[in-house]
Amino acid sequence: MLDKWQPSIAHEIRNPITSLKGFTELLKLNADNESLMYLSVIDTELQRMDQILSELLVLSKPANMKVELVELDYLMKQVIEFMLPDAIMKNIMIQYSATSPIYIGGNSGRLKQVFINLIKNAMESMHTGGTITVELKKIDCSMVTVVIKDEGMGMDSQTLQNLFQPFYTTKSTGTGLGLAFVKKVIEDHEGFISVDSELQKGTAFQLYFPSCTFNKIDISMDESAYLLT
Repeated sequence: MLDKWQPSIAHEIRNPITSLKGFTELLKLNADNESLMYLSVIDTELQRMDQILSELLVLSKPANMKVELVELDYLMKQVIEFMLPDAIMKNIMIQYSATSPIYIGGNSGRLKQVFINLIKNAMESMHTGGTITVELKKIDCSMVTVVIKDEGMGMDSQTLQNLFQPFYTTKSTGTGLGLAFVKKVIEDHEGFISVDSELQKGTAFQLYFPSCTFNKIDISMDESAYLLT
C-alpha cells in the first residue's frame, strides 16, 4: 500500500523544500556577511533533506531508473573534482588510477551519488588526514571493479555485520541510509559490493559491475544509437 503513495508523498515534501530553497536564494541578495553564513547553513540542510528523501525513495521501491552508457573514468573524475576542496581542507589526498575506458550500463546520477557517499564516508573516518585510494579496473571481459580505500579508523565486526542495514549508524548525526542506498543502487545495476576493514588501519569498499561493450548501429541527425552487449 505504501508504494502506491510514494510519488505523491515525495511531491508533497519536495514542494516546500523547493520553495524554501527559492526564498533562501532571494534572501542572499540583500544579506550581510553574518546572515549569509546562516543562510548557507539553511541551504546545506535543505540539500541534506532532499538527499535523504531521494535515498528513502530508492530504498523503498523497485528499481525504476533511466539506463544509459556510462564511462566510469569520466564519472569518477567529476566526483573527485567535486570532493577535492573538502579533502584539501581536511589534509586528505585522493589518489586515483583507472584503466580507461570502462563502460557499464547504468544511471550516472545514482552512480555519482554512490561514489560521493563512499568517498565522503572515507573522509569522515580520517580525522588526522591521509590518503584515499580510488581505483577502476577491468577484472575480465565481463566484470569491472571500483575500489575505494581509506586510512581511517576502520570498523569492528559488529559494525561490518550491520553496515548495510537501513537506519543503522555509528554516527551521532547519521541517518543510517547512505550505505543502504549504496548497496541498493549497486544491486539495481546487477552488481555487488564487498568490504574489508581493520580497526585503526582503514577500510576498503570493492564495487563490482557487469561491463558493457557497445557497437554503433545507426547515425542520423547528429545522434548515435548504440547496441549494448
